[in-house]
Amino acid sequence: MTQSLSERIALFTDRNRHAGKQFLPAFIALKPDIEQALQDGWTVRQVWNTLHDEGKIKCSYQWFRTLVNRHINGDRKQHSRTDQLKTAGNDQEGFRFNSVTEKEELI
Repeated sequence: MTQSLSERIALFTDRNRHAGKQFLPAFIALKPDIEQALQDGWTVRQVWNTLHDEGKIKCSYQWFRTLVNRHINGDRKQHSRTDQLKTAGNDQEGFRFNSVTEKEELI
């Protein structure tokens, strides 16, 4: 008897559970070069094309973009958030919320 689609999906998922993680070590090894190329103004597509043609990266372009967004752009966002919090902590001017309502202001 044939298996249902759900059973086949479960088998496929069990067999290919770590399929995306096989490309991560190569990406991490090349991360400084990729970051430098992106900072030099090259597009993600151009970086992927070069590395893929050289055989250094074997993943698809979409998966490469996902890795860039997670490990490079995510780091940039984290650093910018940290910088914003540091500068916001030093700011003495600005809005301050007072949770106590004063009756004079309401009249």
